[in-house]
Amino acid sequence: MSDFHTHLFSFDEGSLELHENLMTCVIVGLENPISVAGEFEQVEAKVVCIRAGVAHCVQVQTGGAEIIYLDGVVLDEDAPNFAVLGDVWHDLPGAIEASDHARILAFRQMLHHVHTPPDVAVMQVVKRLYDDPFERLTQFELADALKLERTLAMRHFKATTGQTFRKFKTWAAMVAAVQAAHNGHPIGVSGINAGFSDAAHLTRTATVLFGITPTTGLSGLKRFLSVSGCGFGASEGVHAGQSLLP
Repeated sequence: MSDFHTHLFSFDEGSLELHENLMTCVIVGLENPISVAGEFEQVEAKVVCIRAGVAHCVQVQTGGAEIIYLDGVVLDEDAPNFAVLGDVWHDLPGAIEASDHARILAFRQMLHHVHTPPDVAVMQVVKRLYDDPFERLTQFELADALKLERTLAMRHFKATTGQTFRKFKTWAAMVAAVQAAHNGHPIGVSGINAGFSDAAHLTRTATVLFGITPTTGLSGLKRFLSVSGCGFGASEGVHAGQSLLP
């Protein structure tokens, strides 16, 4: 099974300023709709899927929201930047809490438009990035691992994961830092152990990725869960081409 991860951030009421997700994101409002606004569009709904790389702000109302990042999920190019999803998506947080891989995979396949197994060699690199973000693999080490010329290796990595090698490294490091800080370790130390140069570097990156500083974000973070082994093999009840996107 592939080693993509699915992450859940339980976030209190509040605002996330302009930022760009590195991974496909689904936000589930727990008591009230959440509002997502980009440069030219805005939606308000109980469940919204946000395309990676699209600048947007988020307003979480009373009751909070579950913010879920689906690493490796690539939306169809015709899918909207902000898609309203159905009520069934309220079940995703529970599947993550239970580490129900089959159910999580079913949700991921509803959005993911590629239905071929990812390259095993690329997934081994992805696992290394998650397991030891401080290692900060180089482009040449990626090329060596994939047995490809450097430029071809970079393109192949993005085609498989939906994200550039550099940005995936940054994401894996940020997830590691958040997890350590949420577990009680000092924010600055958590960032350095994950490969950031200093606390200021961590703060700048968190603001770009989440629209909030680490200190403010952690104060509103009620829980953080990360489930690995969420690949794209066969899954009961989900068929290639089935989607919950409009």
